[in-house]
Amino acid sequence: MAKKGFHSSKFDKGTKSKLEVFKEYFKESFPVFLHSPAFDEIFIYDFFAGQGQNAEGEYGTAFNILNEIKPYCNDIRKSKKKVFIILNDNEESEILRTNVLGFFKTCKLSCLEECVFSEDKNLIIKSENFETYFPRIYPAMLNRKKVAKILYLDPFSFVIDSEILNKLANVPSADFICFMPSSYLKRFPDTPSFNKYVDTQQIDIKNAKAVHCHRLIASYYESLIPEDKEYYIGCFSVKKDSGYYGLIFGCNHTFGAEKFQKVCWKFDKITGEADYNIDRELTYDNQGVLFEEVKIPRKIQLFNLNLENEIKSGKIKTDVEAYKYALHNRCLVKHAAQKLKALMDEGKIEKFKTINNDIHKLKTPTLIKIK
Repeated sequence: MAKKGFHSSKFDKGTKSKLEVFKEYFKESFPVFLHSPAFDEIFIYDFFAGQGQNAEGEYGTAFNILNEIKPYCNDIRKSKKKVFIILNDNEESEILRTNVLGFFKTCKLSCLEECVFSEDKNLIIKSENFETYFPRIYPAMLNRKKVAKILYLDPFSFVIDSEILNKLANVPSADFICFMPSSYLKRFPDTPSFNKYVDTQQIDIKNAKAVHCHRLIASYYESLIPEDKEYYIGCFSVKKDSGYYGLIFGCNHTFGAEKFQKVCWKFDKITGEADYNIDRELTYDNQGVLFEEVKIPRKIQLFNLNLENEIKSGKIKTDVEAYKYALHNRCLVKHAAQKLKALMDEGKIEKFKTINNDIHKLKTPTLIKIK
């Protein structure tokens, strides 16, 4: 993916979709980390921050981070919680620094309080190569248990291989989102530089439809997570003029997974997976349909069938397991709740109270009793 000229023109629809998902997830997550007593500090990393904004003044990920934090400056002061923003770009750091300092200069004009951020203290702008920078800071990330971490990776190529994914999955209290040019793998499946990151021998990328490339890559990354480890991989596909791209999300707790899925389903109410009609659904964009059964997206039909089979086979024994199954299948908790209620109404399982969100608040799972 060419970086040259990226900041000099207006963002296209695909780039805007990507940035909206970035922004909405940060908007959902940051206040939760800020107000949680579980964390003493918050570290926000943008490893490929670019210039922060383009020539048209449209915000990139770095400026979205700064802008979304602005409403919480007083909360940061009151909590006395340390918040660190690390903005890195190996090529654009000087322009990034100028733009960021300009952002704060404008911000301070309308603020009577002392700024909660100070350059080189908790606002850090770096010019590092990700391949050497991340491994260097990884041990510190691993050892800091009471630190919330939000990691953005927006490179112009692939950067996550099995080793990096394993490291990300082992960092406590860390959520990451990475953008990647997914359909490049379909166009160049035998290129060594791509095979370093994705083993195309394990996914049938050559026979896959281009629209499904990112979904396959997400499933591949999910297959790299040990079965006994609770970890959630999410994805959102983006259509750009030159092909199909996408976001990969990862976290080790249901709360983060719920937040990400909530954002995805906000943008795609049919599958929660793309800014285009990824499964060629007739219900997309409120198109009218003649048959009632067609109104239910195929993804939800398949999820309902599989969830019922998992319950019948005894693989899913509790309501919490059903809700987590929804998240692993990139659905919402409410989708599992709706199916559980249907099974109750059909007399297939005994009745109990379901929930639509916040799995982490359930202290005791409810056993699903088959009639």
